[in-house]
Amino acid sequence: MAHCTNTMLTSNSKDKERSLSFLCCWYLGRRRVAMLLLLSLAFVVFVLGSYTINKESSNSPNIHQSIETIEFGSNQTPLSRELSSSFYTGNSNNDHTRGRSDVDIIHPPPSLPSHHPCDSFSFPPPPPPGFRRPGPRPCPVCYLSPEEALAHMPKHPFESPVLKNLTYIREETPVKREEEGQGGSEFGGYPSLEDRTNSFDIKESMTVHCGFVKGTKPGHQTGFDIDEDILPEMDQFHEVIVASAIFGKYDLIQEPVNISEMARKNIPFYMFVDEETHSYLKNTSSYTEDNKRVGLWRIIVAHNVPYTDARRNGKIPKLLLHRLFPNVKYSIWIDAKLQLVVDPYQILERFLWRTNSSLAISRHYRRFDVFVEAEANKAARKYDNASIDYQVEFYKKEGLTPYTDAKLPITSDVPEGCTIIREHIPITNLFTCVWFNEVDRFTSRDQLSFAVARDKIREKVDWNINMFLDCERRNFVKQVYHRDVLMNMKPPRASSSKVLPEPLPLPRGKSVGGRATTGKKSSGQRGRKRHRKVSAGVKNMR
Repeated sequence: MAHCTNTMLTSNSKDKERSLSFLCCWYLGRRRVAMLLLLSLAFVVFVLGSYTINKESSNSPNIHQSIETIEFGSNQTPLSRELSSSFYTGNSNNDHTRGRSDVDIIHPPPSLPSHHPCDSFSFPPPPPPGFRRPGPRPCPVCYLSPEEALAHMPKHPFESPVLKNLTYIREETPVKREEEGQGGSEFGGYPSLEDRTNSFDIKESMTVHCGFVKGTKPGHQTGFDIDEDILPEMDQFHEVIVASAIFGKYDLIQEPVNISEMARKNIPFYMFVDEETHSYLKNTSSYTEDNKRVGLWRIIVAHNVPYTDARRNGKIPKLLLHRLFPNVKYSIWIDAKLQLVVDPYQILERFLWRTNSSLAISRHYRRFDVFVEAEANKAARKYDNASIDYQVEFYKKEGLTPYTDAKLPITSDVPEGCTIIREHIPITNLFTCVWFNEVDRFTSRDQLSFAVARDKIREKVDWNINMFLDCERRNFVKQVYHRDVLMNMKPPRASSSKVLPEPLPLPRGKSVGGRATTGKKSSGQRGRKRHRKVSAGVKNMR
């Protein structure tokens, strides 16, 4: 009986469901029921999608968010050093405030984030082979805003491994003795081979050759002499400087762009020139003796330069900035053929502070082996072949071998040395001193001696150089032509008053005006050195 009752109840419920479904379908119609189902499904998808987007946006970088409103945690990743949580303000009484800061922060300084805003950044996929442009190009780089970048400046200096105190040899009358294996120049002090060996024996306190061996201080009766009224300015404390040089009027001054007002106010831009370039500037630019400036660049004239080769003279400020500016914390060097197109604070944060590095330099875009680089220099007639061969053979006898994967995590032995980003601490000062000594002793091609100076120091201490991608370098500097190339360029053809539509691009191999677009050089172009002008693709992640 109970079984029959259950059966009847079940059948009654099914009849009710069928009747309800029939009534809905009858009342609304099948099309309307289907539409309601679709709308319900769409609503569910919308809700789930909104939840996913909100979850992702909470973890995605907001690179240019206002610095006053960022909420930060207490962890210190990805930076392993203690980072600054307080900055100089005019009325601050904090004991941890940096006493000699160049930067005047109006708003209260924030603490730092528990995760870096650029942690989720990745390179976009490369274009298909048929759409790739030939030659080296810029690639995207994730920068913080200048204000946020400054907030990531480390509170304490990078710890110099082993070496804590570095001093420099002074000698009023250096004498070259060939029998002792002395090399280099009077400006460099003619260091012997024994001196060279000792300079790589890293100790807590060291005294090494580092140019400027004569005189009382660098720039005063040392060769590479600086005007007396400018020397006190070079002794002042600066957290950051940008420097460059033109010798032999080889380049034209390039005005930096995209520089924040904060950087314009607090970061000096110094351009070293010789007397020949100085005379050229007075006749061809806005430079006057009263302001000693061209745009942002403060012009510093070097007198009594020690070398007849302008390229060697340029290596003095490039590698010995810590001697010319003894009270500077960070410096960015750029060759004069480059135009700076990214704010210095953003560059320092990206390539030093974010990677916990004390020195950063880009690797060569194509070559990573010293022996290959030497052959390329000879083929391009960058220096006389005999001097290059002598230098490479000397290094080979010392144990230099071609680059292999066994050197990993070192990714290259050849830098693209036109930019150097560094913190001025004893170990980086020693590195640039011994690197300069190699340039002084051998050829001025600093790419050939970079790996030797680096590796000999790394044999003694745990210290690394951030060798970032060359396409990243091309993001923050724009390469222009040397002055002689610009002077020999033909003027552009006068534009017609009639505006013609831009022609469609032709596939490779088609002819245009009787000329093939296969990419091969014509007979008139063979043997000429091509100068490629690369535009930088600055990418701020907003």
